[in-house]
Amino acid sequence: MTDLNINKSSNNQIIEDEINLQEIAYVIWSRKYLLLAVSFTFSLLSIFYSLLLPNYYQSESILVSTDKNNSSSLGQYADLASLAGLSLNVGGENEVFETIELIKSREFVKHILTFPNVLPSIMAAKEFKKDTNELIYKSDIYDQSSNTWKGNSFRYGKSKPSYLEVHKIYLSQLNIFQDKKTNFISMSFEHISPIFAKDFLSLVIREANSLKRQRDLDTTNNALEFLKEEFKRTSLKEIKISIQNLIESQLETQMLAKVNDEYSLSILEPPFVPELKSRPQRSVIVIISTFLSFLMTIFCILVHHFFLVKNK
Repeated sequence: MTDLNINKSSNNQIIEDEINLQEIAYVIWSRKYLLLAVSFTFSLLSIFYSLLLPNYYQSESILVSTDKNNSSSLGQYADLASLAGLSLNVGGENEVFETIELIKSREFVKHILTFPNVLPSIMAAKEFKKDTNELIYKSDIYDQSSNTWKGNSFRYGKSKPSYLEVHKIYLSQLNIFQDKKTNFISMSFEHISPIFAKDFLSLVIREANSLKRQRDLDTTNNALEFLKEEFKRTSLKEIKISIQNLIESQLETQMLAKVNDEYSLSILEPPFVPELKSRPQRSVIVIISTFLSFLMTIFCILVHHFFLVKNK
């Protein structure tokens, strides 16, 4: 008797589920024109929205860390080198890491902004005209003819953006990836102007090499002064030999820095002017918007039917 009750209850549940599914299908089908109308409307809106979005172009470059490491044979002098403020890193991983972090730093952005047209091109660009290769700026915040900023669109109501605000935008448009297997570094920059994207990426690479070279020159100059003084002071032959090796190492670093423009990053594939846009993917925007509006409309129809109409 108990088994019969269980089977009867199960059958009733199955029938009830079938009825519910049939009812859901009926409710959706009865509102099919509303469903199609809403989906079509959102589809049109997403098309118009995607067409209003500017095209972005991504310039890329392939780089490799310049091999100037001569420190492996000097590891035994690490303690002495540390007194002179030197770092004898074995391998080039630290060198690459330092250069990448330099490029991402706020101080680097502050330096880059000293070059003409960089600040307005990043913060005030509105559209790019392909027929004239001209970058148009937002007239409400920047006057190109007089090179002046206006309004109060930026932080604390200022008319001109700070380098900290630029830094956020800069990092969102710059991408750096290092392949650990090949040690190749892929660097790219995205902008509405393909020409600016290429020129700016070239500027970033050039200035990263320049600043890293100048840093190492300053470090070696200070180190050489210290080492020469220590060489004069000490009377121990072994210490003199160690200091002499360190001096030779620093002189070699200086020589490489002075003659090599690609001091830290060597260019395997230079930045280029992209012809195809990287974003937006307008078809994806339209498909996702239409699909989400379709699902939301079904949800609203079912909520209206089961919670409002049936409960009256």
